[in-house]
Amino acid sequence: MYEVEKIDKLTGGDQDRRRLLCKFYSTLSEVDRVEAHRLAGELVRADRGKVKLDEVYFYSALMRALGQMYQDRHELLSRKATITDDQAADIARKRLSSFRSAKKDAIGKKRRKKAQLVSVRFLELIKKLRADGLSWRDCADYLLKYHQKKISHEYLRKVYEKNVTKEETNNA
Repeated sequence: MYEVEKIDKLTGGDQDRRRLLCKFYSTLSEVDRVEAHRLAGELVRADRGKVKLDEVYFYSALMRALGQMYQDRHELLSRKATITDDQAADIARKRLSSFRSAKKDAIGKKRRKKAQLVSVRFLELIKKLRADGLSWRDCADYLLKYHQKKISHEYLRKVYEKNVTKEETNNA
């Protein structure tokens, strides 16, 4: 088990601060996450030979890098601070990138969840309905009426065909 005191000492913050930084990390865009790891790498290189490089140290380096990024952003966003047009444009670009990344993740997660539902729970039922001569629209209407799952007929077809070809390649 890791020593909490050692982590507190290396990161320069308590558990609540680290939790805040982890939430901050989750809101960052992919580019900013890579930047956070680049900063952590610089911190590791600066301390090489001075401290024991173990997993606790690498974790603390990432937390310190995130703390630095968090501080920089909130310092610029402070109402008391004056920022240049370039800094304002950079902040707007980073916010837009984070927004797009979060939205893309949410949409992808919803689609994966629906595809998994179709492929795991309804695949055999859809095969039976299609064998009985129902169209894709009728299959979608059937799922809505009897299973309360709204899935478009086109998406149903795509997921079905993808799973059937996957089954055929596995059986071949």
